[in-house]
Amino acid sequence: MASKEIDIFDMFPPEHDRLLQLYREHAFQVGEFPLASGKISKVYFNSKAVTLLPEGAFLIARAILEKIKDLEVDAIGGAAIGAAPMAGSLAVLCHLDNRFRHVKFFVDRKKPKQHGDRKQIEGPGLEPGARVVVIEDVTTSGNSALNTARKMQELYGCEIVKVIALLDRKEGARELFESSGIAFDPVLTRNELEIEAGEE
Repeated sequence: MASKEIDIFDMFPPEHDRLLQLYREHAFQVGEFPLASGKISKVYFNSKAVTLLPEGAFLIARAILEKIKDLEVDAIGGAAIGAAPMAGSLAVLCHLDNRFRHVKFFVDRKKPKQHGDRKQIEGPGLEPGARVVVIEDVTTSGNSALNTARKMQELYGCEIVKVIALLDRKEGARELFESSGIAFDPVLTRNELEIEAGEE
């Protein structure tokens, strides 16, 4: 059955403040936490507590589409496990709007699986020169998203359009992407969550 044509942007306006509220309620923790970057932090942002909420998944997907609506994009994805639920909710929303139905989605397993087809990048194959947006749930140093971007360039000859993080901890990611010639466009920042710099 053919999908009904709808306009995502007319039907579902952005709800940035509500997304911030969900993040404060479900994702913010205080304690002592080792980060993927190797640092120890006194605050932790568990984005998966929001990306795996039905409302959170929808609001995140809508926010990301707002950031790519004027761009030519062929594929969206990022490193597991943080990017996987975001890619899933984005894929559903993209199917509803004819402008995005061509977009493919992928997940970077980081290491090739040891069985089956032994793939490292899961998802439909991409054509050389495909225009890719890399997504990430939380960006600290930016190295994880940059590694995925480099893999997509090396494996598929992709053009990286931009990196979109759900949350930028503002600890060097923007500078890393700028030095690599990649646009960086977070949905939320640590500053918006009103976390004092002295808490770390």
